[in-house]
Amino acid sequence: MDSEVLKLIQVAKLYYEENLNQSEIAKRLGVSRPLISTMLTKAKNMGIVEIKIKEPFANNSILLNQIQNVFNISGGFVIPSASSAYLTEKAIVNQCVQYLHDIMKDTKNLGLGWGYFMSKLVQAVVESEFPSTFEGSVSPLIGSATFPNKAYHPSELVREFGEKTGLTPKFLFAPAFPMTEPERDLYVNTDNFRDVLDSWSELDTVILSIGTFPSVPDHATALRFSDKLQKEGAVGKILSYFYDKEGRIIHGDDDFALQVPLEKLSRIKRVIAICPPEINAKAILGALKTGFITHIILTEDKAKEVINIRSM
Repeated sequence: MDSEVLKLIQVAKLYYEENLNQSEIAKRLGVSRPLISTMLTKAKNMGIVEIKIKEPFANNSILLNQIQNVFNISGGFVIPSASSAYLTEKAIVNQCVQYLHDIMKDTKNLGLGWGYFMSKLVQAVVESEFPSTFEGSVSPLIGSATFPNKAYHPSELVREFGEKTGLTPKFLFAPAFPMTEPERDLYVNTDNFRDVLDSWSELDTVILSIGTFPSVPDHATALRFSDKLQKEGAVGKILSYFYDKEGRIIHGDDDFALQVPLEKLSRIKRVIAICPPEINAKAILGALKTGFITHIILTEDKAKEVINIRSM
C-alpha cells in the first residue's frame, strides 16, 4: 500500500470516525484545509470511503412521533446520543448541516439565531461542501451583544453564512439590549431597523437554539427583568425571550430588547429549534409549549426525558 493511500485512509478516519472537522485535521497534519477537502473527495472516488444513504434515525421515529403528536409540531430529528458531550454536539451539528442542506431548496428567506451552538453550526456550514448557489436572503433575528464573542454578534454569523451559501445577508446595526426606551427608539426609527423588520415579515424558515435559565452569558436580565424571571419560574429562552415551564413568555417592565417580534415569529412556516447537549429537559419542554416551534432537533435521551416529564 503506497504512502498516498495511507495518508488518504488517515484523513478519512479522522473525519468520519473521530468526527474532526476539516480545519482540525488540517491543523493536526500541518496542511491547508482545501487540501483536506481534496483528499476526502479523492478517498471517496478511490473507494476508500463508501457512503451509504439510509433512513437516518428510523429507530427513533416513535419518539419523534410522540413529540409531534403531543406538541403539534411538524417534524425534526431525534439523534442517538454519543459516548461524550463533545461527540454528541458533533453529531447534532452534522445533522443540522445536512438538514439545512436538504431544506435550502425550499427556503428563500432564512433567519438565524445566536449563541454558542449557532456559531458552531455556521462554522460547520462554512467548512462543509455546502453549495454556494442558493438565492434569497439570510437575516439576524436579534441585535448584537456588547461582549466580544462572535457567537453573540448575529450580523457576523449571517455574513459568513451568506458568503458560503450565496444568500444575501441582511445586517442589523443595533444592540440587542438597549438600556432605556429612548435609546431603543433611536434604533427602531432608523432605516436599517425598518429594513430588517420588513425582512422578518418575509421569513419562511428560522433556525435557532434553545437555551436554559440562568443564561451564560447573561442577557442583561437584572436590568430588563429585575427579579421577575426568578419569581415567575423561568426555565429557558428562545433568542432572548424567557419562558416558564408552561411556555408562558415572561415580560420585563424594562425590557427593550431588539429581536424579532413574537407575532412575526408565530407566523413563520418553519421554526427549527436545536437542543444542544447541555440543555435540560425542562427548558426543552417549556420551549415546545410556547407554540412557536414547528421542528425540533434533539437527542434520544432528551426526547425520552421530555416525554416522561410531560406524562407526569
